[in-house]
Amino acid sequence: MLKQLRFISSISMLYILTLGTIGGILYSSHLFGEPVWATSQPTVNYQKPAPLPPKIISGKPVRLTIPSAAIDLHIIDGTYDEATEGWTLTDDKLQFATMSASANDHAGTTFVYGHGTDAVLGKIGTNRPPVGTTAQLVTDNGHTFKYVLTETKDNTPDDVAILADTASGPPRLVVQTCTGAFSQWRTMFVFAFDGVAG
Repeated sequence: MLKQLRFISSISMLYILTLGTIGGILYSSHLFGEPVWATSQPTVNYQKPAPLPPKIISGKPVRLTIPSAAIDLHIIDGTYDEATEGWTLTDDKLQFATMSASANDHAGTTFVYGHGTDAVLGKIGTNRPPVGTTAQLVTDNGHTFKYVLTETKDNTPDDVAILADTASGPPRLVVQTCTGAFSQWRTMFVFAFDGVAG
């Protein structure tokens, strides 16, 4: 019987200690706030998504219009032939220098050139449009790029610096034609990008 009494008193003591510990924890959390283990939340690391690259609108030029100069011309691909040291030229169309940037709203120089004859670019070669003149390039995929003339400059035929880097810088259009009594100048009309439609 003594053994049973000791056993019951041991169990009772263990029970009282357990309740006392639980009560103490509850009482202390009431005095000092909730314990850390009761309030901890799972840690979630939020990562800001990487920015998307800009959507670039571009296309190969197929038509140039300069309304104030009554210019509306089709454009075909033009290339430089190292063997003959000459450029592709036609009597009634403009050429898009394929080594230059396609018309786009992001960066680079789109280079278009043609003869300084009345059928092609003679109208602006002999009667230069003023700064602020607008031009539009229509592309093979239906976009219309708008440009505004910012400067006109005469270069010698051997000055090809403008073609050294056509991929960087703000988007622009350069239209080149021959001018002068003996076609001794390569006149470049530099247009700044002014928007795109379509």
